[in-house]
Amino acid sequence: MKRILMLFMVAVLPAAAQSEPQRLTGFFGVGFAEAVNPLAENLDAGWSLSGGIGVRQKYVGVLFDAMFTDFGINHRTLLEAGIPRGDQKYWAVTVDPIVHVNPHGPVDFYITGGGGIYSQITDYRAEYGYGGYWGYGYRNYLIASYTLYKPGVDGGAGLAFSIGEHSRAKFFAEARFHHMFTQGSRASFIPVTLGVQF
Repeated sequence: MKRILMLFMVAVLPAAAQSEPQRLTGFFGVGFAEAVNPLAENLDAGWSLSGGIGVRQKYVGVLFDAMFTDFGINHRTLLEAGIPRGDQKYWAVTVDPIVHVNPHGPVDFYITGGGGIYSQITDYRAEYGYGGYWGYGYRNYLIASYTLYKPGVDGGAGLAFSIGEHSRAKFFAEARFHHMFTQGSRASFIPVTLGVQF
Protein backbone atom coordinates (compact mmCIF):
# COMPACT_ATOMS: atom_id res chain seq x y z
CA MET A 1 0.00 0.00 0.00
CA LYS A 2 2.83 2.40 0.86
CA ARG A 3 4.52 1.66 -2.50
CA ILE A 4 1.30 2.34 -4.41
CA LEU A 5 0.86 5.64 -2.56
CA MET A 6 4.45 6.68 -3.31
CA LEU A 7 4.11 5.81 -7.03
CA PHE A 8 0.85 7.75 -7.19
CA MET A 9 2.45 10.85 -5.66
CA VAL A 10 5.52 10.63 -7.95
CA ALA A 11 3.24 10.38 -11.00
CA VAL A 12 0.80 13.12 -10.00
CA LEU A 13 2.90 15.86 -8.41
CA PRO A 14 5.12 16.60 -11.43
CA ALA A 15 1.98 17.03 -13.53
CA ALA A 16 1.00 19.90 -11.24
CA ALA A 17 3.95 21.87 -12.63
CA GLN A 18 2.29 22.41 -16.04
CA SER A 19 1.97 25.87 -17.60
CA GLU A 20 -1.62 26.64 -16.50
CA PRO A 21 -1.73 28.89 -13.42
CA GLN A 22 -2.46 27.20 -10.13
CA ARG A 23 -5.88 27.78 -8.59
CA LEU A 24 -6.64 27.75 -4.88
CA THR A 25 -9.31 25.15 -4.05
CA GLY A 26 -10.98 23.75 -0.97
CA PHE A 27 -13.94 21.81 0.35
CA PHE A 28 -16.09 21.21 3.42
CA GLY A 29 -18.46 18.30 4.03
CA VAL A 30 -20.42 16.25 6.55
CA GLY A 31 -21.66 12.68 6.42
CA PHE A 32 -21.87 9.27 8.01
CA ALA A 33 -19.18 6.65 8.52
CA GLU A 34 -18.99 2.88 8.76
CA ALA A 35 -16.15 0.98 10.38
CA VAL A 36 -14.55 -1.92 8.47
CA ASN A 37 -13.95 -5.30 10.16
CA PRO A 38 -12.45 -6.12 12.56
CA LEU A 39 -13.11 -2.61 13.93
CA ALA A 40 -16.79 -2.84 12.90
CA GLU A 41 -17.37 -5.67 15.40
CA ASN A 42 -17.10 -3.16 18.26
CA LEU A 43 -18.54 0.06 16.82
CA ASP A 44 -21.89 1.45 15.72
CA ALA A 45 -22.22 3.64 12.62
CA GLY A 46 -20.86 7.14 13.15
CA TRP A 47 -20.79 10.63 11.70
CA SER A 48 -17.95 12.62 10.17
CA LEU A 49 -16.72 16.09 9.25
CA SER A 50 -14.01 16.88 6.73
CA GLY A 51 -12.45 19.87 5.06
CA GLY A 52 -9.40 20.84 3.13
CA ILE A 53 -7.54 23.44 1.13
CA GLY A 54 -5.03 23.13 -1.67
CA VAL A 55 -4.11 23.97 -5.25
CA ARG A 56 -5.22 22.58 -8.61
CA GLN A 57 -3.68 22.92 -12.05
CA LYS A 58 -5.65 21.57 -15.00
CA TYR A 59 -6.64 18.02 -14.01
CA VAL A 60 -4.44 17.46 -10.97
CA GLY A 61 -3.92 19.06 -7.61
CA VAL A 62 -2.86 18.54 -4.02
CA LEU A 63 -5.04 19.02 -0.94
CA PHE A 64 -4.18 19.44 2.72
CA ASP A 65 -7.12 17.61 4.38
CA ALA A 66 -8.49 17.36 7.91
CA MET A 67 -11.04 14.74 9.00
CA PHE A 68 -12.96 13.94 12.21
CA THR A 69 -15.14 10.85 12.72
CA ASP A 70 -17.09 9.81 15.83
CA PHE A 71 -18.34 6.25 16.44
CA GLY A 72 -20.34 4.91 19.38
CA ILE A 73 -19.06 1.70 20.96
CA ASN A 74 -21.78 -0.92 20.47
CA HIS A 75 -23.92 -2.39 23.26
CA ARG A 76 -22.37 -5.87 23.18
CA THR A 77 -18.84 -4.52 23.58
CA LEU A 78 -19.89 -2.24 26.44
CA LEU A 79 -21.64 -5.14 28.24
CA GLU A 80 -18.51 -7.29 27.96
CA ALA A 81 -16.44 -4.44 29.42
CA GLY A 82 -19.01 -3.69 32.14
CA ILE A 83 -19.20 -0.02 31.12
CA PRO A 84 -22.45 1.87 30.40
CA ARG A 85 -21.34 4.20 27.60
CA GLY A 86 -18.40 4.73 25.29
CA ASP A 87 -17.26 6.17 22.00
CA GLN A 88 -14.26 6.07 19.71
CA LYS A 89 -13.19 9.14 17.77
CA TYR A 90 -10.69 9.51 14.94
CA TRP A 91 -9.09 12.58 13.47
CA ALA A 92 -6.54 12.81 10.71
CA VAL A 93 -4.46 15.40 8.89
CA THR A 94 -3.34 14.16 5.47
CA VAL A 95 -1.75 15.35 2.23
CA ASP A 96 -3.75 14.04 -0.73
CA PRO A 97 -3.01 14.34 -4.46
CA ILE A 98 -6.24 14.51 -6.48
CA VAL A 99 -6.96 13.77 -10.15
CA HIS A 100 -10.06 15.21 -11.89
CA VAL A 101 -11.64 13.83 -15.07
CA ASN A 102 -13.75 16.88 -16.01
CA PRO A 103 -12.96 19.76 -13.63
CA HIS A 104 -14.57 22.48 -15.80
CA GLY A 105 -17.68 20.52 -16.77
CA PRO A 106 -21.10 20.24 -15.11
CA VAL A 107 -20.20 16.82 -13.63
CA ASP A 108 -16.70 15.86 -12.52
CA PHE A 109 -15.42 12.47 -11.37
CA TYR A 110 -12.27 12.50 -9.26
CA ILE A 111 -9.99 10.14 -7.35
CA THR A 112 -7.78 11.04 -4.42
CA GLY A 113 -5.50 9.37 -1.92
CA GLY A 114 -2.62 10.12 0.36
CA GLY A 115 -1.41 9.78 3.90
CA GLY A 116 -0.67 11.56 7.14
CA ILE A 117 -1.06 11.42 10.90
CA TYR A 118 -4.08 9.80 12.58
CA SER A 119 -5.36 9.81 16.14
CA GLN A 120 -7.69 7.32 17.86
CA ILE A 121 -9.41 8.50 21.05
CA THR A 122 -11.41 5.96 23.10
CA ASP A 123 -13.61 7.28 25.93
CA TYR A 124 -15.57 5.25 28.49
CA ARG A 125 -18.33 6.99 30.44
CA ALA A 126 -20.81 6.27 33.23
CA GLU A 127 -24.04 7.97 34.28
CA TYR A 128 -25.20 9.00 37.70
CA GLY A 129 -28.50 10.43 38.81
CA TYR A 130 -28.86 13.78 40.49
CA GLY A 131 -31.67 15.79 41.99
CA GLY A 132 -32.10 19.52 41.90
CA TYR A 133 -34.40 22.42 41.39
CA TRP A 134 -35.57 21.11 38.01
CA GLY A 135 -36.09 17.53 39.21
CA TYR A 136 -34.23 14.28 38.76
CA GLY A 137 -31.88 13.71 35.83
CA TYR A 138 -28.63 12.09 34.68
CA ARG A 139 -25.13 13.32 34.05
CA ASN A 140 -22.21 11.60 32.34
CA TYR A 141 -18.72 11.43 33.72
CA LEU A 142 -15.55 10.12 32.14
CA ILE A 143 -14.22 6.83 33.56
CA ALA A 144 -11.21 6.41 31.26
CA SER A 145 -9.76 7.83 28.05
CA TYR A 146 -7.04 6.43 25.78
CA THR A 147 -5.37 8.30 22.90
CA LEU A 148 -3.18 6.77 20.19
CA TYR A 149 -1.25 8.53 17.40
CA LYS A 150 -0.13 6.59 14.31
CA PRO A 151 0.47 7.15 10.59
CA GLY A 152 -2.28 6.20 8.16
CA VAL A 153 -3.40 6.30 4.55
CA ASP A 154 -6.61 7.20 2.74
CA GLY A 155 -8.05 6.86 -0.73
CA GLY A 156 -11.38 7.34 -2.43
CA ALA A 157 -13.45 8.77 -5.24
CA GLY A 158 -16.28 11.21 -5.69
CA LEU A 159 -18.61 13.07 -8.02
CA ALA A 160 -18.91 16.87 -8.10
CA PHE A 161 -21.85 18.75 -9.64
CA SER A 162 -21.76 22.41 -10.71
CA ILE A 163 -24.06 24.72 -8.76
CA GLY A 164 -24.40 27.23 -11.60
CA GLU A 165 -22.98 28.06 -15.00
CA HIS A 166 -20.88 30.97 -13.67
CA SER A 167 -20.13 29.59 -10.20
CA ARG A 168 -16.89 27.89 -9.21
CA ALA A 169 -18.66 26.12 -6.33
CA LYS A 170 -19.79 22.50 -6.72
CA PHE A 171 -21.78 20.05 -4.64
CA PHE A 172 -19.95 16.77 -4.13
CA ALA A 173 -20.54 13.24 -2.86
CA GLU A 174 -17.51 11.18 -1.88
CA ALA A 175 -16.58 7.85 -0.30
CA ARG A 176 -13.09 7.52 1.13
CA PHE A 177 -11.30 4.61 2.82
CA HIS A 178 -9.13 5.45 5.85
CA HIS A 179 -6.64 3.05 7.42
CA MET A 180 -4.67 3.78 10.59
CA PHE A 181 -1.60 1.60 11.18
CA THR A 182 -2.43 0.36 14.68
CA GLN A 183 -0.99 -2.76 16.27
CA GLY A 184 -3.14 -5.89 16.53
CA SER A 185 -6.71 -5.08 15.46
CA ARG A 186 -6.47 -2.77 12.45
CA ALA A 187 -8.44 0.51 12.39
CA SER A 188 -10.18 1.07 9.06
CA PHE A 189 -13.36 2.96 8.23
CA ILE A 190 -15.20 4.59 5.32
CA PRO A 191 -16.83 8.00 5.66
CA VAL A 192 -19.39 8.97 3.01
CA THR A 193 -19.35 12.76 2.71
CA LEU A 194 -21.67 15.34 1.12
CA GLY A 195 -20.52 18.90 0.84
CA VAL A 196 -19.34 21.85 -1.21
CA GLN A 197 -16.14 22.34 -3.20
CA PHE A 198 -14.91 25.80 -4.13
